[in-house]
Amino acid sequence: MTRKYKIVDFADEARLVQSSSQFIEGFVPPDYLIDGLLQRRYLYSITAQTGSGKTAICLLLSAYVAQGLSLGNNETAKGKVLYFAGENPDDIRMRWTAMTQQLGIDPAEMDVYFVPGAQKLTEIESRIVQEMQGHDLSLVVIDTSAAYYEGDDENNNVQAGIHARRLRELVKLPGGPTILACCHPTKSAGDDNLLPRGGGAFIAEVDGNLICKKNSNVVELHWQGKFRGPDFLPPQFQLKTVTHERLKDSRGRLIPTVIAWPLSEESKQALAASSRRDEDQLLKAIAENPGASQNKLATALGWYMGNKEPYRMKVSRAANNLKKQKMIRDHRGAWEPTPAGRAELKRPAERQPPDEPAGG
Repeated sequence: MTRKYKIVDFADEARLVQSSSQFIEGFVPPDYLIDGLLQRRYLYSITAQTGSGKTAICLLLSAYVAQGLSLGNNETAKGKVLYFAGENPDDIRMRWTAMTQQLGIDPAEMDVYFVPGAQKLTEIESRIVQEMQGHDLSLVVIDTSAAYYEGDDENNNVQAGIHARRLRELVKLPGGPTILACCHPTKSAGDDNLLPRGGGAFIAEVDGNLICKKNSNVVELHWQGKFRGPDFLPPQFQLKTVTHERLKDSRGRLIPTVIAWPLSEESKQALAASSRRDEDQLLKAIAENPGASQNKLATALGWYMGNKEPYRMKVSRAANNLKKQKMIRDHRGAWEPTPAGRAELKRPAERQPPDEPAGG
């Protein structure tokens, strides 16, 4: 049976069916906040294991946007930033204090605004809009997504979808900012499965899922699962432990904190050489100090933090690299060289070519 359609006059309305030329005239060129990386009015998640540098990188990106500093060869559009410090405001205060010092910029001169403490976005949205009137925003950071989750089950698909759409609403803030939401991956997720909690519903709502992959104290920023736009060369960052005169405990001792710093090609090569030297020195120290603790190994190597405490984290990073290379193993609660490690210790020290600067 042939279906009959009622003819209605839509003469005064825009046509639903467009010609090829009319269709392509509707193209809107990408509006990048950070060239080739982040687009304006897009919602991105940034997913990483705890301690892999996502907060440090988000704070660095906030500073770069506020100052209009290029990230390597990627130009950055200068603009204002709103940072939701929901998970750990005190930690972010320390990192931001240290970050601005490293950049040589007075925090009072930075167009970066903070919302400390976890609160329901549904309850503070209108107040945020009111307080930010006259401030066209370029970037909004949510740290973390979980701190602002209003459901009772972070892995519930329906609730996660509602949460993601609520985050997307923030692109309507004055200026049409990029939204960058820090996310936790699923439990026990490896580097090949760094997707935000919430299953398919959350990832379906975002425009891209950035990830942080950490190797020693170097973090690579790329994407996984979804990314709207052309692929990009992953920028790399060094996680640096620094101190600041304003960051002291109640007894006046300096408190170290961690910031991210972009790596140039020259810096990458120098850092790789430095990491190799650290591994060689630790391998030798483990062989010469059987059963030594991390504290004793750090002391034997002369590795100390700014507060003169043994630099256990540096020992741990170098040891993890040696374990990945099967140079050391755990034996009855202590490290010892493997046969491959002992063979490495017998190799002659590598020398730099005469015309190459040391540390190259």
